Amino acid sequence: MLQKARAAFPLAKVRQRAFEGAFFSVAMIAMAGWVYFIALLLVRFFLWFLS
Repeated sequence: MLQKARAAFPLAKVRQRAFEGAFFSVAMIAMAGWVYFIALLLVRFFLWFLS
């Protein structure tokens, strides 16, 4: 019983790391999307202001 728990522990650690990595990558993609959206709005506003 104790051997099974020890064998399952590294798998749980890998699963937790994978979940954290997936969450981090989704958060970074969402942040990059918002930065792109805001930059696009600022460029359009700047071009509208100059014309």
